[in-house]
Amino acid sequence: MKTLQYVLARRPKGPVTEKDFRLVETVLPQLNDGDVEFETLFVSIDPAIRGWLDDRPSYLPAVRIGAPVRALGIARVVSTRNREFSPGDLVRGFVGWQERFVATAPGSEWERIPENSDVPLQRWLGILGMTGLTAWAGIRDILKPQVGQTVLVSGASGAVGSIAVQLAKHAGARVVGVAGGPEKCRMLLDDLGADDVVDRKAKNWAEQLVAATPDGIDRVFENSGGPVFEATIDRLNNHAHIALCGLIDGYNLEQRPAGPRNFGLLLSKRTHVQGFIVLDYFNRAAKAQRELSQGLREGSLKEIDTVVHGFHELPGAFVRSFESGTPGKLVVETAPVSMREQS
Repeated sequence: MKTLQYVLARRPKGPVTEKDFRLVETVLPQLNDGDVEFETLFVSIDPAIRGWLDDRPSYLPAVRIGAPVRALGIARVVSTRNREFSPGDLVRGFVGWQERFVATAPGSEWERIPENSDVPLQRWLGILGMTGLTAWAGIRDILKPQVGQTVLVSGASGAVGSIAVQLAKHAGARVVGVAGGPEKCRMLLDDLGADDVVDRKAKNWAEQLVAATPDGIDRVFENSGGPVFEATIDRLNNHAHIALCGLIDGYNLEQRPAGPRNFGLLLSKRTHVQGFIVLDYFNRAAKAQRELSQGLREGSLKEIDTVVHGFHELPGAFVRSFESGTPGKLVVETAPVSMREQS
């Protein structure tokens, strides 16, 4: 059985391009006892993938040259010699950019998706997956906003940020979202309930930030880094908390930024800064999923998602995610799914 893979052809230098990847055909190995063959159905497009392509210290090893690009996704069991898996089972895990693959003695790293799921399958990569858990951990566990506090969410129109905005609103906070462009800012106000917005692409974004935070900022869910983060530090109130989720502004730079120019203010304002990785919160995933599922059922939470169709769209979708910043969660459907799986 042959399959197609997109492998890492070279380490990106600066902005990632489609030339950094190569399409290859490979032969799947025969199944041994304990093995399972999977077909990839959906692949999650995440900024974190960009960091895994660089050969630098990180929380996961770098993707090897010539290896399939690492990515989370949803797969379906095609054939199995493992009594824990049956043909047709749906699982979530690191599927990679490959149409089919064989997992040797797969275990707890592959999480089953309930057969009676009543939400679109791709949402198990979004609000019911690591995306939702990331937002939940940052807001519920780290920031813990109080009624009346001002919470600023950068990258607020993105997959994680759009959920963080809603969770902060549910806590009774005044929420300011930072996004790029009038359309995304309108979405934050009209669809997600943000109290005010800052258009980071506008020439007067710094003035917008001051106007949107007249009483300063108490909590920050930081996804982006860069100049807006520096300006945010200037607006912090004493004893503010920052949940440092991502620094996407620097992911495509050959040399990562040295840090905010006003770093010293974090000391003088007695700011609590906590960086976090979603992998550290897997023991809380079940609780987060219950809360987020309830919000979806009740209509108090919305998921903004975009589905791109076709395995060959993977490299382009990933590159464009840095150029255009698709609102909400971006996934690529790599194989047709049944109506039951879509519902």
